[in-house]
Amino acid sequence: MSSTITVAQISDSHLKREPGTGEGSPDEMLRRAVALVAEAQPDVLLLTGDIADDGSTEAYARVAQAVKVLGVPVLATAGNHDDPAAVAEAFGAVDELSIGGWRVLLFDTTIPKTEHGRIAVADVVRRLGPDNGVPTLLGLHHPPITTSTHPWMRLEGGSELVAALTARSDVRVVVSGHLHEAFNAVLGGVSYIGCSSSFYSIKHRNEQFILDHGHVGALMLSLASDGDFKWRRLPDPHEVDTVLGPME
Repeated sequence: MSSTITVAQISDSHLKREPGTGEGSPDEMLRRAVALVAEAQPDVLLLTGDIADDGSTEAYARVAQAVKVLGVPVLATAGNHDDPAAVAEAFGAVDELSIGGWRVLLFDTTIPKTEHGRIAVADVVRRLGPDNGVPTLLGLHHPPITTSTHPWMRLEGGSELVAALTARSDVRVVVSGHLHEAFNAVLGGVSYIGCSSSFYSIKHRNEQFILDHGHVGALMLSLASDGDFKWRRLPDPHEVDTVLGPME
């Protein structure tokens, strides 16, 4: 009989050195996302970048304290706003986990002092190793496919990564952040799922992007040991009265 594990993803929380206070602050929005995740009782939490807006140790310490209540392993990777060394110091350097019959791997796609990302596909393939069919989930900050054509939103090597994963049978899901816009697409049998920011939402249209009232929160994935999976967003995007984001 197949068993199931639950993986939570929180992305782009953008906390700063000084704590945010009040409605719509990054600290308050993170608290709401964590509370929703806690109700879903995850087995592991992924933090996929832009954890801090300013790379400050104080911000990472507050995020670490906020997610500690979940009582589950936390795997974190940096985003373009982060200090990768500080992320590793706050959350540990573990970027791979085997759980429930799945492999979960995180990849750092950051380029120092640069908005867009880069991934070395040869390194991904090397870490994946032989294609033995073990169901695998990859977590990145910059998405390999994107709803934007703005230069800041691109991932160098993204199209090559998609091609490489299409040729494999093990990678089932790729989750990412960065865009602050929820999306999902299936290419070559792989599901690419963009996690909402826990802080605020952006709408992308070609090279333009604007703040909007889109989904804000977290992503939950149910991974079955037989390789099947389901996913949902928290809060439920159909419950529009609970989808909150700071807007001027």
